[in-house]
Amino acid sequence: MRLRLTAAWLWGIAITAVLAAAAWLARLDLNRVVWAWPNLVPVAFVALATTWALLVVSLWVESAALRTAWRKRTSQVAGLPELRPESLPRRLARRFPDPLERLSRPFFATAAGRSVCGEWQDAGLGRKPSRYLLLLALAAAVGGIAGARIGGPVLAAALALAAPILPWQWVSRRAEGERRRFGEQLPHALDVLASGLAAGLSFQQAVEYTASETTPPVSGAMTKLVRWMTLGHATEESLRHLLLAVPEESLALAIEGIELQRQVGGDLVSMLESTADLLRERVELEREVRAVTAQGRLSGAVIAALVPISAGILLSANPRYIDVLFDSLIGQLLLALAVALQLAGWAIISRLMRVRY
Repeated sequence: MRLRLTAAWLWGIAITAVLAAAAWLARLDLNRVVWAWPNLVPVAFVALATTWALLVVSLWVESAALRTAWRKRTSQVAGLPELRPESLPRRLARRFPDPLERLSRPFFATAAGRSVCGEWQDAGLGRKPSRYLLLLALAAAVGGIAGARIGGPVLAAALALAAPILPWQWVSRRAEGERRRFGEQLPHALDVLASGLAAGLSFQQAVEYTASETTPPVSGAMTKLVRWMTLGHATEESLRHLLLAVPEESLALAIEGIELQRQVGGDLVSMLESTADLLRERVELEREVRAVTAQGRLSGAVIAALVPISAGILLSANPRYIDVLFDSLIGQLLLALAVALQLAGWAIISRLMRVRY
């Protein structure tokens, strides 16, 4: 592609030189023509500019088409889907430090910050957990403004403290769902890995086979493992990298078994199959626990939604009936106390329904 572009530029320079030489040799005749038809100069200039623009556009289109075809072909051969370079705005943005990340860095160095960062990344919402803090702050601001608009400062403070619970629960449930999907798919992935090893494949080839035969999120984790091993990292180091990227208890159990087998020897295929059976029993136990505790979790959701739904029904039926709760200080204190008690009841029920196994 670069040779074709160079040849095109050389042809353009040669044609320009030939035209310049011909114009110099016929300068007297051209002078008489210009004096006879003065409008010929702007017309010739527009024609030359149009021709130059068409040549530039055609070269740019050809270059873009060749680059796209090259990226697609290289992606198919190398198995690296992310070969497209970043856009100019993203490249410029990467040169400047993110102020939110810089300000929240001390918090993420703590245990609570690492937990928040893990929740955000497990939910698949990006690599910048500072956006999680920004989302919580925006929810608190919206709750405070709504409370001040509806009632007064007491209700504004109560809603500002309660509103961040909604995005926190959304992110937490999303992360929990992604971890549950990974745990449910991991036994099948171990079976596929064991079948690849039993067929005579090396460990890296078996991991590549597992990545191609499974679905996300397990396939993404296996693809990362293959890339680390392809870059020259040792198998144990690559497995530790994977465990840091996906801190799942089931995956930790499987990785410890693989490392133990590589250190002391043994039948890796039978070990993977027995680990897959153990994890499959654990998944079945988790599903049974979720089925048994479904009523309790639904009760917690009903309790959490009881106050806002009841207030909405009363406001739509007879607004004057509960105006005293918003207009007086005692009413706002009672509303804040009701919100706090409802949240406490929901938290207690959620804690009771959380079974560790």
